[in-house]
Amino acid sequence: MLESLLLTLSLMSASMPEGCAVTGTVFHSTEQTFALLHSDCLIEIQRDDRWIIMTSPQWVVAVEIPPMPGKCQFTYAWGSPWALFEGGPTTSEWVPVAVGHHTGL
Repeated sequence: MLESLLLTLSLMSASMPEGCAVTGTVFHSTEQTFALLHSDCLIEIQRDDRWIIMTSPQWVVAVEIPPMPGKCQFTYAWGSPWALFEGGPTTSEWVPVAVGHHTGL
């Protein structure tokens, strides 16, 4: 299983330009969640409830926004198994991502 995940992440990285990343600001509270994210690569970025969904022509990557309240910085390097949520000097959380093939549906 781990070998399969590593192969998938390697193929993902090879399918995009080097240094491809998604960055921006995420805010979460009990009343609302929003994300202002961007990328210089060919990636569609959506938010569905507490999930950030990033889609390239070949891959879909999903990461759940952690329940820590407040504003934080989001960073995801395309092909990485983790996304980083940084809420300040003492609040950072590495969150695993889910990866799958884009089926074009």
